Amino acid sequence: MTVKSLWFNKPRLLQKIKKLNDHLRKNDGKIGTFRRGIELNYNNACNLRCKYCFTNSPKGDHVKDFLPLSKVKEIADEADELGFIEWDLQGGELLLWPDKLFNVLDAIKPERFYLYLTTNGYKADRKMIKELAKHGVSRMSVSIDSMDPKVHDEMRGRKDSWRRAMQALEYIQEAGMDPYLNITVGHYNAKSEDLRLLLDYSKQKKYKTLINVACPAGMWNQVHDVVCDEEDIEHIRKMRKEYKNLTRNLWNPFDNKYEKIMGCTTVNRIYITALGDVLACPYVHIKIGNVFNQTLKEITDYGFRIKYFRDYSPLCLAGEDLNFIKNFNSTPGKTIFKPVNAEDIFSKDDFVE
Repeated sequence: MTVKSLWFNKPRLLQKIKKLNDHLRKNDGKIGTFRRGIELNYNNACNLRCKYCFTNSPKGDHVKDFLPLSKVKEIADEADELGFIEWDLQGGELLLWPDKLFNVLDAIKPERFYLYLTTNGYKADRKMIKELAKHGVSRMSVSIDSMDPKVHDEMRGRKDSWRRAMQALEYIQEAGMDPYLNITVGHYNAKSEDLRLLLDYSKQKKYKTLINVACPAGMWNQVHDVVCDEEDIEHIRKMRKEYKNLTRNLWNPFDNKYEKIMGCTTVNRIYITALGDVLACPYVHIKIGNVFNQTLKEITDYGFRIKYFRDYSPLCLAGEDLNFIKNFNSTPGKTIFKPVNAEDIFSKDDFVE
């Protein structure tokens, strides 16, 4: 099975991708209020103890909660009707629960979406990955912290995690899915030689490289010195043109000149927790609704009424916009399971009627 076969066997997905492309062309390349994706924390249990985990999994936060399968199916059906393109299944580490994961995939019906998993790779053996490909998974994103195994394992809190993660990427490529090497980039490593080595390795192996900027959230709540400064941001943008296999959620995926920014995707890509709470994004722990009480349309319509999520921003609000971080995203003790309600943090003037 090849990557092309995984894509072209999904005509409904290709139809929705075309709509996004058409929307960007008509909207000066800006994402606006287009509903793009869902990131689901189906369960928060994990086998690693990463120092910067944004879900507080190493602290045992809500590791026994699962979103009911019936609710997953209901969300997926509505998401398809609304034109959502992507599903990112996250944890925790979902490969700890293979039977439950396969049931979730069947409930979502991946033939309608660009569906992918974000994993630490520790449990991603060849057999598991082949099975995920059969279930319609288009991509697997594996998080890597360094080209130095000792540095990665120390960040992840478990020996042999680097080797297993690197091996997982090879299995993913072998199975015909899109292999993505995920890198967290902050002020501490944006201009480092280690980052260069990771980018070179990913390009050489013909992987995609997903960059997530470091955010003061979760285990790094209140750790503001990890945030990229202006020079770091400009450096990342230059590397985008140099490497060409780099991607970020706020970059225009159709731009073959590697320079257009469609804008921060808060609410465009909502984050749903195992409790049903809907956050503006995985790193903006501000609640805009709950799937047990409201429809996706109601929730996203409400989220887009908040001007910070509606207005165009070339910066990631959670990891680059210092004003937003200071004013709204640095509440001590705020987590994905203890988010602040939007109406409690924003004033009336922050809402657009």
